[in-house]
Amino acid sequence: MRYTLRQLAYFVAAGEAGSILKASENIHVSQPSISNAISQLEDSFDVQLFIRHHAQGMSLTTAGREFFREAKLLLSNAEQLQGFAGELSNQIMGTIEVGCFIPLAPIVTPDLCHGFMTSHPKTDVRVREAHQADILQLLRQGSIDLALTYDLQLQSDIDFIPLASLPPYVLLAADDPLSIAKAIAIEDLADRPMILLDLPLSSDYFMGIFSNHKIKPTIKARTRLTDVQRGLVASGHGYSLANGRPLNQLALDGKALSYVPLKGAHPALTLGLALLKSTRKNQAQVAFIDYCKSLVTDNCIPGMTLGFN
Repeated sequence: MRYTLRQLAYFVAAGEAGSILKASENIHVSQPSISNAISQLEDSFDVQLFIRHHAQGMSLTTAGREFFREAKLLLSNAEQLQGFAGELSNQIMGTIEVGCFIPLAPIVTPDLCHGFMTSHPKTDVRVREAHQADILQLLRQGSIDLALTYDLQLQSDIDFIPLASLPPYVLLAADDPLSIAKAIAIEDLADRPMILLDLPLSSDYFMGIFSNHKIKPTIKARTRLTDVQRGLVASGHGYSLANGRPLNQLALDGKALSYVPLKGAHPALTLGLALLKSTRKNQAQVAFIDYCKSLVTDNCIPGMTLGFN
């Protein structure tokens, strides 16, 4: 055989990402490994698969698009064969591609995925972090098998398995006078400077909390990075709203943070698993879903605290 499944997987990752750099970040494989795999495929089949654009990534050639389609089909069949072999031997085995909403990924996935692979040594869980809209697109493309995310703008082609409810809370610097409050009313935040986590869909959710009470927040800064959000708050630049509560109540620079409940009734986000309805789940995926159900509940979420100060 003139090619390997690994070479095809690296080629498909590059084709989906449109660049070797992005593919490397998505599948956690070095850029030289991906580049070499593509070159070996082009040499083996004597065909140019990509057009390289200087400083602007790469695009598939006409032949490359056809090769891409067949490569994805072959990889899918190979994955099904591995799952079938597992069913025959009554073993849970194979690779599971898991998407995760970016703010959740560093908190929840390390213990969750490592624990599953420890329980099932013949499995390999690969995590791809993305924003919500991208996660749903990856599901529809078949690039991931399922996703750990919130119930944000899910359409009829997506199945959602709810695991835990996360109400919004107020994120404050530990030395903020409001940090000793048992709960904070949304009205008490209106004139205070706000640090908005400005992610697609998430920002609409947070702004909706204010608009539901006909209040316009005083936004001092916007960021798409939770570490920046926490750092700005811990340094006293303002408060923020969030849902997930990491066990570590420190910003990256070591400054302390405080979590205080938001008083009153406000819509919570539901943490759960999103899957494409039309996809048949194999034995490993079913086992991972069951594992998530057992570990992620309203009473326990890996990497998070469910209490307040």
